Amino acid sequence: MGGMKKRIVNGKRVELRQGKLFVEGEHLFLKIGKPLRNFGDKGEIEQLIADLDLLKAKNYNCIELNCYWHHLDRDGDGVVDVDTEPLSRLVEEINARGMFASLSVETYGVGGGQIPDGFWEGRPGNIAVGIDGNEVSDTEFGYMSKVPSLYSHDYLRLSRAYITDLTSKLDASKILYFETTVEPQYMGDVWIDYSVRAKEAYEAWVAENGVENAQPFPTTFPVAQDFIYDPVWNRFRAEWLAGWVSGDAQAFRDAAGADIWVAADYLDPDESSVLARCGDPIVYLRGLGAIDIVQVNWHWHYADRAPNLKAYQRVRQVNEETGRDWVISEHMTINGTDYHAKEMEGLLLNTIRNSTHFGWEFVDVAADPDGPEVPEGEVQPGMFKPAHFSVYDKDWNPKPSMAVVDDQWGRWMEEIQRACGRLEASLA
Repeated sequence: MGGMKKRIVNGKRVELRQGKLFVEGEHLFLKIGKPLRNFGDKGEIEQLIADLDLLKAKNYNCIELNCYWHHLDRDGDGVVDVDTEPLSRLVEEINARGMFASLSVETYGVGGGQIPDGFWEGRPGNIAVGIDGNEVSDTEFGYMSKVPSLYSHDYLRLSRAYITDLTSKLDASKILYFETTVEPQYMGDVWIDYSVRAKEAYEAWVAENGVENAQPFPTTFPVAQDFIYDPVWNRFRAEWLAGWVSGDAQAFRDAAGADIWVAADYLDPDESSVLARCGDPIVYLRGLGAIDIVQVNWHWHYADRAPNLKAYQRVRQVNEETGRDWVISEHMTINGTDYHAKEMEGLLLNTIRNSTHFGWEFVDVAADPDGPEVPEGEVQPGMFKPAHFSVYDKDWNPKPSMAVVDDQWGRWMEEIQRACGRLEASLA
């Protein structure tokens, strides 16, 4: 199971109960700002510190620091090799303003993260392999970064060493929660992983679990469809993916203590790609016993422009059958490119109806000096990828979708409190 549900953070009693955050006994809904910065760069940290008062005035009460592996451990040996004093001071400054800090990492090669160049030197065979037998890069999000094999012992060992080393350099008593890599998955547009490392892991799993109906690992490419969709293979893939996330959660706990709270994204988009990304999704969710906070993505179906209820339903199914009392929230409630202002009402009401009222997350919180102008109604998911996701313009004015949040913050808090009241009445 995840960490203890009660902690002291920055001298305050905090508790996770019925999926909500309580601070000194009072429910607090978080407005989480995720600034995408290079936290190995002192200048970028100093600028963020200068912006903290402005962010607090915009009702942010939690700042999530997403520390990319390649920014802080440039040779990829699992040891942070930049000065972390500025990052420690940033955590102190956030806490000094009465806000919470959270720490996330990006240690994968899909969706914007990169593996440090030094990791690949002298370590052949650690890149994921597609069904055509070729090594894989991030073609889905357009970053073209190398995608590591999740079955690589070197990758797992060194990425987790980085998580533990980074966490050990910060004051865990001033960090509200920790988050594993953004959108943990295999990939959606390329079926992976069919590398030598995957073969070794699969065959060991089959032997250890006494699986009698397992197909043999393919010996030629392209991989046959009946193996790609095989239920046993996808059970294995789901269990391994959950093990990756749980192992990263343990890497945080190795440095910060067993009682910390750890969050992980659950990526459940179009049904056609869920198997490719997660293996069997229910098996995957059942494997997340080390997680306290599950962040749904997609919570809003980008193609249908409507609630993606199946994602919440799967999380709630496993939460109820296991009795885990998960926080159910969302990854990237909105960003500055993927949403229409006219759909914010439905989107936000959907999160209120389906979450446990922990908080909303906004990416990127920054003054965007040169972001693209988006004609209303023309935005499409990923149309600017790789994009600057800022929800604010160069003068810190909210972009149209974010304005629906910022300009009506009091109203939204009333909606959330009414929803909490209705839930409590139904449980009485």
